Amino acid sequence: MKKGDTVYTPRFCTVVITEVYEDPCKAFQEGYKEPTHYAKDPEYEILGKNIGDNRMAFAAIRK
Repeated sequence: MKKGDTVYTPRFCTVVITEVYEDPCKAFQEGYKEPTHYAKDPEYEILGKNIGDNRMAFAAIRK
């Protein structure tokens, strides 16, 4: 998975990946905490963070 990819998540529908992390702790420190319930790719978890009124950013985190 890479920046700019679009993926379907059950919670937020189609989202654009803005960051990719190898370390889950680093993603959590940068605010990516909202679960998306993504389960299609067993190697990655997709988490979101709030970046303003009704706006979210999404990151792919390697499990």
